Amino acid sequence: MKILIIDDDFYIVEDIRLNTNWEKLGIHEQYSAHSVQEARNVMERQPDMDIVLTDIEMPKENGFDFIRWLYKRNLNPVILLLTGHERFDYAHSAIELHLMDYLTKPVDIANLENALAKAVGERKRRKVYPELFKINREEEKKESTIEIIQDCVRKNLSSPDLNRQMIAEFVHMNPDYISAIFSKKTGESLTGFILKERLKAAKVMLSTTDYSLQEISYRTGFSSPSYFQRQFKKSVGITPKKYRMDEKKK
Repeated sequence: MKILIIDDDFYIVEDIRLNTNWEKLGIHEQYSAHSVQEARNVMERQPDMDIVLTDIEMPKENGFDFIRWLYKRNLNPVILLLTGHERFDYAHSAIELHLMDYLTKPVDIANLENALAKAVGERKRRKVYPELFKINREEEKKESTIEIIQDCVRKNLSSPDLNRQMIAEFVHMNPDYISAIFSKKTGESLTGFILKERLKAAKVMLSTTDYSLQEISYRTGFSSPSYFQRQFKKSVGITPKKYRMDEKKK
């Protein structure tokens, strides 16, 4: 397996190249570039590159420019981003380009190796099922990352363990990353969306079933009936019992 490491800082590239356990990861060829143009030159010689680890902010052209260049040529390596920002400020572009994960500088080698291990697994899946992962930039994917996250939430509402960590593991992405892109794209927090969907499901059960409040609270993933009732009243303005009575009068 091959990787291309791109950063305009020579020492960052060397630190990654020299200190990562490539043999353990199964990445036997490492290439480096210090500008987008150098990266293009490498890709023209090695179009079957498996993984790209790229800095975002570089002189003249940035990492997103390079990724778009890859897609225009129907090249589809697994892509990880490097950023100097603790808070991920490039969520919109990340959604558009279907990127897998990001890492902040200074690079923690243990975190990097964990991300690379996931990238290796993803690359193997793409090789086995290439038709499922081919990226066509001229038409929208039927399911975006956001839609996948929303679907995961709706299918797991009954689990009290439903949170961003669980969802991140499901979509093979960093928890901070999915929180950032979800908020950027939808205008609401991922935690807020989970609560909204739990309450929406609870309303349906209150209106259409005779389940007790305790049963409804567990079926919608609330940690306790009392917590469910507090959150319901805070959001809806009335208690679940009053909501049920009002619905039956309609």
